[in-house]
Amino acid sequence: MRQSRKKHAVLILLLLLIALVSTGLMTKHSKIEKRSRMTVVFPKNEPEDLSALQDGIRDYAYDHQVKLDVWYKEQMSAEELKKLIKEEKKNNSKGVVLVYPENYLEKQADGYVYKDVLAVTDRMQKEFKYYASFAESKEKAYRLPVKTSVLEQVKNGKKKEILLENTYKLGYESMKMKTITLKPVKLDRETMESGKYDALFAG
Repeated sequence: MRQSRKKHAVLILLLLLIALVSTGLMTKHSKIEKRSRMTVVFPKNEPEDLSALQDGIRDYAYDHQVKLDVWYKEQMSAEELKKLIKEEKKNNSKGVVLVYPENYLEKQADGYVYKDVLAVTDRMQKEFKYYASFAESKEKAYRLPVKTSVLEQVKNGKKKEILLENTYKLGYESMKMKTITLKPVKLDRETMESGKYDALFAG
């Protein structure tokens, strides 16, 4: 009889322990979900190849276990942006990254001073509190992905060097939600042969 009671008590303790562990894991998982979600808005009709920038954003999301909510916009008013930010906050998104908003978002006199919005932009730096962009250059700069014909000219010496705007890095860094201005890097034959940027030119 005593053994039966002991077994019953042990079983109850085990069930309580399992319940406590399960609750703890669910709470931990819930907290992770809340802090690991971000929203990215791309222009719907963008003539420029954004593949390298998209790769940078996706790789950051993968490296930091961030779930992406992706939108594509052809046009967006200030009120629509405000609504989107509000909705995404409800979904526990910790920030909104607007990719080249100059192609779909209307300008407004006071700009967009949201603390949880960053713009990847060439022309709207003054409109946002946080932005990611490239520093201006007097010389022509090539943006990733670079055409094979241009890279071949550097390899064979027809071009001594080119300035490279690393859109992959711009996409990756933009996910940190802090203002950043990247300088173009010089790419010459020696740098190419060193293999330093091979991963960026793959595919």
